Amino acid sequence: MATSTPPTPPPHAVIFPFMAQGHTIPLLDISKALSSRGLKVTVVTTPQNAPFICSKVSDCSSISISVVPFPRVPDFPRGCKNTASLPSMELLVPFIAATKKMKQPFEALLKEMVERGSRPICVISDFFLSWTLDTCRSFGIPRVVSHGMGVLPMLFLKPFLLWMSNVKRRRFRVL
Repeated sequence: MATSTPPTPPPHAVIFPFMAQGHTIPLLDISKALSSRGLKVTVVTTPQNAPFICSKVSDCSSISISVVPFPRVPDFPRGCKNTASLPSMELLVPFIAATKKMKQPFEALLKEMVERGSRPICVISDFFLSWTLDTCRSFGIPRVVSHGMGVLPMLFLKPFLLWMSNVKRRRFRVL
């Protein structure tokens, strides 16, 4: 009597968009493209952003959503869990800084995935979530950064940012 082996699970990718629709929508398009090619996709988001994401991927059965809490930040308006809910763009930098407190729940999520045999082949995360690089390295999972913009703006932006970082370094040396 021949024994059958269980089917091999499909490759698994984790997508972690920044909490802004302009950053989320391109990653949801990537999620759908990966899903259509047979990959299992998990989109990581916060409770306030989950309904929007669900509405965009509900037709794809191989895309699931994992919710991690957005941290409470002292002196930060309640309910600000995406950039659309910020009362002022002056709060954008503190908002980005607050996302770093999502590191521990994200690590717990990856650990759970690995333990149940669904180790991601990669994590695609937004460039504002740069802290995900260290987490992915600690799990030995490749991280792909998403800038969410086209190639032409990136051609102009990258050299400018490099130039600015060199200017700042020179300025600090003089002081």
